[in-house]
Amino acid sequence: MSQSSLSSAVSSAGFSTFAEAKLSLEATLASYQALNTGDDTKKFLEICFRYLPPDGQVNLSEDVSGCRNDDELRQLAASIDTGLLRPLLSKGGKTPVITPSPRIGFHDSAENLNSLDITPASRNDQERLRRNCLRRDGYRCTITKTWSSSHDFPPGELFAPLQAAHILPFALGSFTNDDERRRTSEVWVSIFRYFPSLRSTLNMSPEDVNREDNMMMMMSAIHEEFGLFHFVLEDTPTPNRYRLKLFPRFASFYTHSLPSNRVVTLTSHDPRFHLPGAKHLQLHAAIGNILHASGRAESIEKLIRDLGETGDSALSKDGSTNISDLLSVSSLSLLASNSRPTDSKVQQQRARARLPGTENEKPRLG
Repeated sequence: MSQSSLSSAVSSAGFSTFAEAKLSLEATLASYQALNTGDDTKKFLEICFRYLPPDGQVNLSEDVSGCRNDDELRQLAASIDTGLLRPLLSKGGKTPVITPSPRIGFHDSAENLNSLDITPASRNDQERLRRNCLRRDGYRCTITKTWSSSHDFPPGELFAPLQAAHILPFALGSFTNDDERRRTSEVWVSIFRYFPSLRSTLNMSPEDVNREDNMMMMMSAIHEEFGLFHFVLEDTPTPNRYRLKLFPRFASFYTHSLPSNRVVTLTSHDPRFHLPGAKHLQLHAAIGNILHASGRAESIEKLIRDLGETGDSALSKDGSTNISDLLSVSSLSLLASNSRPTDSKVQQQRARARLPGTENEKPRLG
């Protein structure tokens, strides 16, 4: 799939800036020295650049060029992984531990956002939002066009329970204490950095995840596949018309429910409510492509499975467990995100000392 299917073409006026950004990023990464065969920092940053929208590409290039050494490039890659990819994919209901970006101004941006009077998203409004989205989407799943089983439907038509699926996860607007609020702010700083139009054009804030333009009706099973980034909706030249892109982990059992031409058209049946936002879906598509092109999707899902299935063996006695990886997909909050990651053995000792008996707490996958 071409990059143009993910984002609007760069205008001629901005092309020189984009071209310079691409050359700058390539020049900086060309001299990067990998730590070992498993170090994919260079490849990962190149993949991020490929799928980000043009304004996000320029910002990423600036961040890469601003790194003073290879250590900072690795830290930048880790900050994107833990501060952007994992919060969107993890289902624990908590904002994960984040590696801070080495970018100058990251901490101040997070503090500024954290200081705003932002109301956390609430589940109390979910039923009203669900009714609004049902009316807007014509009481049908936006992907399969299956009718809602809770509404009258034509005889002989397929029907199923439908859910209101968030495009940007509800958890990104939900926090219950200062620590969660601070880390939620750090995630949004990364979102605004690499998807600037969400703030510059839409003036979005964390509480806006609970809004009709960030939601769409889906069959329960399709909703889960969407939340796991097993498929994405990529732009086409026609507004509100998207091409379905399936990834290898998409459950083949559901492929018969999808449109045969793999094209989804969003139509409003109630003009009072905005259609799912193109910029929201662009972010979801970009993250999905980065997750799968980089191999992060499989590794993060494996971490979630391991944390839920390994029991007492989740923390190895020999100190080999990567605690920061486990924490990045769980609801535990053991590591301060204001400092760089420490040695895994030290992390393991701290984890066991501070929360004895709870090292293997399962994340909530709902």
